[in-house]
Amino acid sequence: MKTGILGSGMVGKQLGLGFLRIGNEVKLGTRDTSKLADWLKEAGNNASVGSTEEAAKFGDIVIIATSWSGTHNAINQAGKENFKGKLVIDVTNPLDFSQGGPPKFAATPENSGGEQIQKLLPDSEVVKAFNTINAYVMINPKLEEGEPDFFYAGNDEESKKRVVEIAKKLGWKSFIDFGDISASYWLENLTMVWIHYAFKNNSFAHAFKLLKK
Repeated sequence: MKTGILGSGMVGKQLGLGFLRIGNEVKLGTRDTSKLADWLKEAGNNASVGSTEEAAKFGDIVIIATSWSGTHNAINQAGKENFKGKLVIDVTNPLDFSQGGPPKFAATPENSGGEQIQKLLPDSEVVKAFNTINAYVMINPKLEEGEPDFFYAGNDEESKKRVVEIAKKLGWKSFIDFGDISASYWLENLTMVWIHYAFKNNSFAHAFKLLKK
């Protein structure tokens, strides 16, 4: 399986390493490939870097892991035709850093980040996932006090099942389906809870679990 990743920040790099470990070929798409030289050394022979367009063309699955301010532009640069018919995993959060940190929430009901991406890519199946957790805990997510839940949302049931199967290979064990892509709004709000706690306590290693009994 080939995975193209848009975004060369910590989220993209960590997910890239995770997908490599489960046997995928991975191409990271970025505007500046030179800054990924160290990542390539760590990643090994099945990893490569290129433009956002090259990453989108390359992937059987495409992951969008860009900062929100650059997400729409990255998709346009990648070429919407290169996402057609593909599973797209949306890891973005609609955050506004224009006034520094902590960031402000930049989405509204019925206009979540996930919904915006699905509208931009109507011929793709977008699944919101991996957005409520620190990049360093996205793979084999084990904390001292337990293991978090994997939250996800999307319109297509088969695509969501594919994402769950991928997550299982990456070490996740507990899964919460939030519903269709409009539920991205609540997952993105959950990220704001994560951010508020992080800035208040200067702690960035926490994660969420929904306890039902």
